[in-house]
Amino acid sequence: MRVAMVSALSVLLPLIYSPRPAPAQSNPASTPSVEQALDSTLVMLKEGRAPQSHLSQELAHVMMRLAENNHQPPWPVVASFADKLTRDLIGRQLNNAQTTAMRECIVEAMHRTGTSNAGLASRLQQTLLGIGIDSSKTQLVIRAFIAVREAVQGPDDSPS
Repeated sequence: MRVAMVSALSVLLPLIYSPRPAPAQSNPASTPSVEQALDSTLVMLKEGRAPQSHLSQELAHVMMRLAENNHQPPWPVVASFADKLTRDLIGRQLNNAQTTAMRECIVEAMHRTGTSNAGLASRLQQTLLGIGIDSSKTQLVIRAFIAVREAVQGPDDSPS
């Protein structure tokens, strides 16, 4: 009886206390509700009416839902990126083009695509600089973004 309880607890406790969404909650990016959740989170960031920690967690959860089940990056990598990004974006007035660019970069980062990590990071960097985030803060966000991207797709090939 004790062995069965310990065994059951060892399975259930990590699921209960893990900040990462359960795999059953992961949806492909083509699901409109996931992209709508991302748009909603970006709007909440722009409005700045919720605490930064809440918005960071929300963004990280949405990003994990965007990832393909067999290519999910580690939660701490996504959470670190989300924290850095939300810290710099909260309360900033992004225009529609900047919001769209931000969404596209995040969605593409969570999928294996033909786009290089450096190319995608460069697009995000240009968007962040255009929003008015200074280059030192932008570099921190970009490093975290590349870590997410490499966890999903792997590193870019080295030049020969």
